[in-house]
Amino acid sequence: MLDSDKKTLKEDNLILNFSLDSLRVTRSFAQSVSAFKRLMKYHKKYVIFVVVTIAISILRAYLFTLEPIYTSLIIDKVIVGGNTNLLPQYLIMILLAGIGFGFTNFLVAYINGIMSQLIVRDIRSHYYSSLLSKSFSFYDSNSVGDLISRATMDLQVVDSFLRTWVGTVSNAVFSTVIIVITMYSINPSLTLISLIPMPFIFYFTTKLWVETMQLFRRMQLLLGKLSTYIQQNIIGMKTVRIFRREKDVVDNFKKVEKFYVGTAIEAGKLQSLFMPLGPALLTLGIATVYVYSGYSIATLNSTLTVGDVVLFARFMLRLTFPLRDLSQLLGTWMNASAGLERIFEKIDVPESVKDLPDAEDIKIERGEVEFRNVTFGYVKDNPVLKDVSFVVKPGEKVAILGATGSGKTSLIYLIPRFYEVDSGSILIDGVDVRRFKLSSLRRQIGLVLQDVFLFSGTIKDNIAFGKPNASMDEIIKVAKMARIHDFIESLPEGYNTLVGERGVTLSGGQRQRITIARALLVDPKILIMDDSLSFVDAKTEQEIQSALEEAMKGRTTFIIAQRLSTIKNADKILVLEDGRVVEFGTHEELLTRNGTYKKIYETQFLNKEVLSEVEEGEMA
Repeated sequence: MLDSDKKTLKEDNLILNFSLDSLRVTRSFAQSVSAFKRLMKYHKKYVIFVVVTIAISILRAYLFTLEPIYTSLIIDKVIVGGNTNLLPQYLIMILLAGIGFGFTNFLVAYINGIMSQLIVRDIRSHYYSSLLSKSFSFYDSNSVGDLISRATMDLQVVDSFLRTWVGTVSNAVFSTVIIVITMYSINPSLTLISLIPMPFIFYFTTKLWVETMQLFRRMQLLLGKLSTYIQQNIIGMKTVRIFRREKDVVDNFKKVEKFYVGTAIEAGKLQSLFMPLGPALLTLGIATVYVYSGYSIATLNSTLTVGDVVLFARFMLRLTFPLRDLSQLLGTWMNASAGLERIFEKIDVPESVKDLPDAEDIKIERGEVEFRNVTFGYVKDNPVLKDVSFVVKPGEKVAILGATGSGKTSLIYLIPRFYEVDSGSILIDGVDVRRFKLSSLRRQIGLVLQDVFLFSGTIKDNIAFGKPNASMDEIIKVAKMARIHDFIESLPEGYNTLVGERGVTLSGGQRQRITIARALLVDPKILIMDDSLSFVDAKTEQEIQSALEEAMKGRTTFIIAQRLSTIKNADKILVLEDGRVVEFGTHEELLTRNGTYKKIYETQFLNKEVLSEVEEGEMA
């Protein structure tokens, strides 16, 4: 049933977009060893926790063996021997051993819990720091949901392993050594007979835990995908209904749910098959010990006592505990190694844009920008910009014009080095941008994107995001420049108003003006506006533009715009066509050339300009 479900998922996965490979848990031995070695590097800072855990585990293993020993003494000396005076002493020792074992268990769990949280914190911080340093190209090819899943669900299984592995391994080693030595000192032959079932019990228990843990992990990952899928379709329910895709959504969900149920049934089948085998083998082993002991005592004049026989049976039972824990640990490690590999996979993605060894903190004095034979593409051998060359003088406003896909946004993203050029160079004040430290370069460039993003928090915090120590006067000044101050003041909480996730409590135009204020607050020498007035009406656009005229003085400004008023007010117009600069000059100059710009102007803007003049005349 599962095979057919997998086939169905692969063939009909139209809406819930994931592959079964993303649910893969099994790893090769080499991969597991590599992941473990790398995980050990995070233990270096906390080696004291490991040492203390091992020391306590030795004591715990010793206390673990005391109860069977004193029980055998009670049988031989009190029950059989009739020396009842020893009973209180033995009972007290059993009680103290039990209390001591419980206390050492608590210490091991507590210490390992602290260590696991510290190591998970370090891994999470390392992962998050690596994400912050990744280039834009990384986020072009990675989904947000997948990146979050690695920092949450994958780290959960790593935490489960870290909480137990040191204590489990040390307990298994020391408990086994102490028990075997004690048994061997009593009767070597019986010891060998007692140990015969243990490898088989360990094998079947390990098989149970490793197989079922992988299935449970797959179910957990699948639930994460399903929750994302459900959230997506709830948010997009209007679109689903508009295009009448309700049945497809439900059918797709049922297929994945069927796969989930099939996985759960398979896990249950494995538990039903392997879980009884361990206890059955243990019972058979204990029965063999009883038979051999009885035979030895009856016919071979063995020195074994009744207490010794009970001690062997109890030790056999106790040996299964660390073996069971070790088997469970192996299953947990299979999941943890898969999670670690997913985390390290993203950490190890090289930064396509990074500081060069000789990069410096360079101050932009004038703001001259030159593109010199720049070629760039998101995919190799498929350039978006081709041999682009132009010079923008300090303080000039340049409007960038071109059809969708002509490379406008790509061009402005190259200035702050969000992407690296394939060939050619970009210079600011005659200095190649690659000689700037990235932090220095981007600190001096203000960028307002078309895709507006606000963080959950106050309006004040969002405006001051690029300059957290900004004074209230500075914040108000740039808010007035962006024509958003009056609106903010009309709110009950003013600048302390919470905007909600992604600024959902504000209109598109209001969000856009806040991002403009945020860009102006850092006082950039170069200002880039990616169609940043697309969400505001004509009246508001005029208000913002008149305010920005003052703000743009002394700044080199690049504006991607679709409105004629913005384009005509620019000092220069750069026209892109199929990734190439086909025209560069003033509005008047380009009109006289009868080229691409004139065609765009006549087909897209001329009628609008005439209509605007007529409306102004009627109003007059």
